[in-house]
This record gives sequence, C-alpha cells and structure tokens, in this order.
Amino acid sequence: MIKNLLGSVFALLMTTNCLAGAPVPAEQEQAVARLAQSLPAASPSSAESPASRPASRPAISAVVDPRVELMSIIFRLAGNPEYNMPNSQSVYADEVEKHFSRYRNHPVVLAAQQLRAARGVSYDAVMSMAVHVSDAGELKERVPFDQPRDVIKLDARWETEEARDFLKQARLFVRHARFAAFLEQHRDFYASAAARLDAALGNRDLRQWFDSYFGTTAEVQLRPVVGLLNGGGCYGPGFRPAAGPVEMYSIIGAYQFDREGLPEFDSNIALTAVHEFAHSYANPLVDKHLDKMLDAAQRIFSTCEDEMRRQAYGNASTLLRESMVRACTVRYVAGTMGKAAAATAARQEANRGFTWVGDLSRLLEEYEGHRDRYPTLEAFMPRVVDFFNRYAAGLKAQERPRVISMVPANGANDVDPDLTAIKITFSEPMVDKNWSVVGGGPDFPEITGDISYDKDRIVLTIPVKLKPSWTYRFWLNRGRFDSFRSTRGVPLSSVPVEFKTRAR
Repeated sequence: MIKNLLGSVFALLMTTNCLAGAPVPAEQEQAVARLAQSLPAASPSSAESPASRPASRPAISAVVDPRVELMSIIFRLAGNPEYNMPNSQSVYADEVEKHFSRYRNHPVVLAAQQLRAARGVSYDAVMSMAVHVSDAGELKERVPFDQPRDVIKLDARWETEEARDFLKQARLFVRHARFAAFLEQHRDFYASAAARLDAALGNRDLRQWFDSYFGTTAEVQLRPVVGLLNGGGCYGPGFRPAAGPVEMYSIIGAYQFDREGLPEFDSNIALTAVHEFAHSYANPLVDKHLDKMLDAAQRIFSTCEDEMRRQAYGNASTLLRESMVRACTVRYVAGTMGKAAAATAARQEANRGFTWVGDLSRLLEEYEGHRDRYPTLEAFMPRVVDFFNRYAAGLKAQERPRVISMVPANGANDVDPDLTAIKITFSEPMVDKNWSVVGGGPDFPEITGDISYDKDRIVLTIPVKLKPSWTYRFWLNRGRFDSFRSTRGVPLSSVPVEFKTRAR
C-alpha cells in the first residue's frame, strides 16, 4: 500500500521547485562518494587479528560514521522525536540546523515521514539502514535488499522497493544539501568526538568476552560509533555480508557536551556499549526459539505494556530480546565488576520494568557453571525458554498494580486551577503510609496537607494548591523511589504525570 503512495509522493515532489540550490554536476556527486568513503567511518574492511593490533591501540576503536550522521539528519529533519531529543542539542546540532534546515521539504525527508507513519520506520530501523549502505555518498546496497530477512539483517520495517526508493532520494539529498562539504568542515570534530568515546571505553577486549560467553566461533567485528544527533538513543544494529566477518555495531548517542561542543562520556558508557553489542549476539538466539516462548512473552508484556512502550519496546518479541540482552549485560557486570555491582545492575533493570531480569541472570549463572554441558549459550536456550514459560505461568503473584484513573486526568490541559486535591485510583489495595510522589521545583504542585488513602486503600488523595496557566509535572515512583506498593509487596511501575491548568 505504501509503495504506491510513496511513488506518487516522489513523482509529485520531483516536478515541483521544493529544493534550494541548483543541481549538482556528476563530478561533484563522485566527489561526495570519495569524501564519504575517506572519512573514518565503519566501512567494510578485513578483520584485524589481536596479534596484529598495535599494543597502544584500543581493543576496539570508535568512529563517527557518516552513514549514521546522514540517516540521523534525514530523520531529524523529518521530525522523528527520537532523533530530536532535547538532550541532543549542541553546537553541532545547531550547525546541522543551519546547514540543512532549508531541506525539510526534500523528497527524502517527506519519504521518511511517510515511512514512519505507515511502516513504523524509526529508532533502530533508521540505524539498520545506515549500516546496510556502502557509504554516505553512493548509498549502494551492501547486500541485495530483496533477500530473505533471515539471510540479511536489515530491519524488517524496510520493505524492499520502499527502501530502494528512499535511497534514490537520499542520494539526491546528499548532492542537493552539499553533505560532503558539511562532512569536510567537521572532519577534525568527528575525530575528537570518536577519541572521547575511545577514552571512555578504555582498552577493553569486548570481542574476547562476547566470544567466550556466547561460545561463538564466527568471525565478527565490533564497531562502536558515536551518534552525535541521537541524544540518549543507543542502538545495536548488525550487518551480515555475503562473505567475511559479521559486523556488530554499538551506536552510542551523545547527550552531554562540553563548552566546546564535544560529547562527554563517562566510564559507565562501556556498559551501554556491551548492551548494544549484545543485541547482535542475543537477538538471533531469541528469534530462533521465539515460537516456543512468544505466548509467555505476550502475557508478560500485557502486564507492563505501558512501561515498555514508554521505552519504545512495542511488542512481546522485543521484550524477549531486551530481556536476554539485559541479563547478559548483568552477567558481564558480574564477571568484570563483581557480584555487588551485578546486583545493583539487576535492581536498575527492575526499576526500568524488567523485574524478571535478576532471576534470568541467576539462571545464566548455571550456564556459566556448567559449560562442559552447555558449550554455547545457544545450547542453553531451552532452559531460557522454560524460564519464560514458568515465569508467565506464575505471573499473577508478580503482576504490578496499575493506575486506573486520575483527577485531573493525566495529560489534561484545561484543569481548573481551583482544584484542591489530586485523586489517584489504583487497580488494587496499596500499602498505607507508603508513597513516592517524585518531583520538585516550580513544576511540582504545592502540597497543602496530609496524603491519604480511602478506607479500601485504593483511592489516594493529595491535597494541593494550584496556579492558573501552569504546567505541573511529577512521577509516581521513579528509580530508587518506589514506595508505592500493593499489599502483595509489588511496586507500582513508574508513572509520569503531567497536566496544565487553565487561566482564571
């Protein structure tokens, strides 16, 4: 359905004067390709053995990949919120806006909008396309897109002909928007940004850990990439060539910047890199056994759907992949930082809604202790399947309480400023005298009395004084502040609350 629609859009737009600048000669188009290939991107290359690597070079080397920057810019112009996060704002983002804002009506940008609306092309699907093209100039298919998706790793949201139409328009965008010139202007900046991520990752031999833990023997390349426009968004796409090593990417979003506009990363970013690389190892294992645990995953997903969707995890199969990745990351922490750090990591996952990851991590300890019986994690996957089926069967005891309704309604923008109490109705009785209404500053409502439950401990009343024409924001439970619990002892998932009062 969308194929015909996109074809009409392209035909219409290419007959209108919607682009700034004159057409670019063929020789300039070739220069674009040469420059994009010459920058320090993660372009195809032969694997380097540890023995041949200089001692001073990190075990893996970070880059700024022009393909990632190009796709991020296109989908940023298209308005995708995950490529327009507030924490992605920087000097570099301002320069992107200055250079490319006139191309918001370019056919490729409008195509990106259509693809998001009709196919859900967003988040990791965008980065998947980035690693499946040859470079940021010619944008050739590195493997034919019409192959079965279990053969290539291109995200399934990219239908073949739509993807090819998109790349056709992207090639024009590269020429019209003088993308090569922008890359050249930022060459030194890109090198400095990559060096920042290298320093944060340290000289960790992650390849050795993954190969050992998963029991893999296939030749792979780990490629950390700085996503300068991705804010807090991090992604782990992979690429499987027709021949040669599989490429596994960890695209780390930049969300903190110094005064010079360079991204800042701390040592904890290494765990994010492990998480994203783990997708390339763990996702195929989950997918191979998906039919045996999908029903269980759907039942689990139904109990935490709101919290999962807030993190852009929109279905049960994604929940399974994320669960396996997060449990493996906890095991990495256990092996490199100790049991106490692993327990903290498991609690953090529980606070994000993955309450079962701690138990799954403990199951993986059995795998670690019996490698003679389970030489690979794939050999252990029947136990993982059994874990999710058993967990779902006993889910009632773990089901989280939910917010059924609120007065004023969450998200309301016409609230009476004379309202004197916020009332929250829960799905079941809650523990009395335990609550975490989290927030502060001018956006937090003034609480004028004691917070209390009704006799059934289902309806909570928060006495407040509100101001007119004001937006209020707070959370019910957040992070380590999780005092809202059912009488069964199960904490409420974090609930962000926002509403606006009308003028008097």
